[in-house]
Amino acid sequence: MQQKIIEGILNGDRRMVARAISLIEDEASEKEGILSAIFPYTGKAYCLGITGAPGAGKRSLVDQLLVLLRRQGLKVGVIAIDPTSPFTGGAILGDRIRMQEHALDKGVFIRSMGTRGSLGGLSRATKDVVQVLDAFGKDIVIIETVGVGQSEVDIIKYADTTMVVLTPAGGDSVQTIKAGIMEIADVFVVNKADLPGADRTVSEISMTLDLGGRVPGGRRLCEPSLSMATEWANCTGRCLVTANM
Repeated sequence: MQQKIIEGILNGDRRMVARAISLIEDEASEKEGILSAIFPYTGKAYCLGITGAPGAGKRSLVDQLLVLLRRQGLKVGVIAIDPTSPFTGGAILGDRIRMQEHALDKGVFIRSMGTRGSLGGLSRATKDVVQVLDAFGKDIVIIETVGVGQSEVDIIKYADTTMVVLTPAGGDSVQTIKAGIMEIADVFVVNKADLPGADRTVSEISMTLDLGGRVPGGRRLCEPSLSMATEWANCTGRCLVTANM
């Protein structure tokens, strides 16, 4: 069975990929053998992390990014992390509600996982599942964390680019200078930009992080725009964009 799963991953069998991820999540005895066998076929996928507070619009952002990336012909894997109940041990896997448009797209593979008590905004299995999707042939792997607080920053360990999603009225200017999640972003997305206070939020982030134009290392600032997808695609280095989703 293990060899069948390995061959299925490398040959693009979605059912075998799903089976492999389940074994990894369950810490099954086959886990190490599968990961060792597929390791030579990894290292090609670009990993994009999306994090932010609960209700910031992370999953809606992922949905729109999928549209953009598929238009470019890229194959995308999505790892969507949802919180696990400390009382029942269960999790509501929200991607099945919000990303139904992509469910039948063979170029997209979406997997929801519960945190299962893991802290930091991710599941313990996240790193290994990224490797499976990489070997499966995905060009981009998107990791969407649970709604996080200021110190849940594990996403930076696995993502090549990290997007932090913020919303207007998320706190005063002191919040933007605190250590933690505000330090890990390559791209800041001020979502729900049609709400009052969006301009103020953008200004506070810009001033606090010295994003008034050029930033250290010659990295470029994208001018804020409601066309989030276009601006994100053109960003290099640390960027600040606005969106309305």
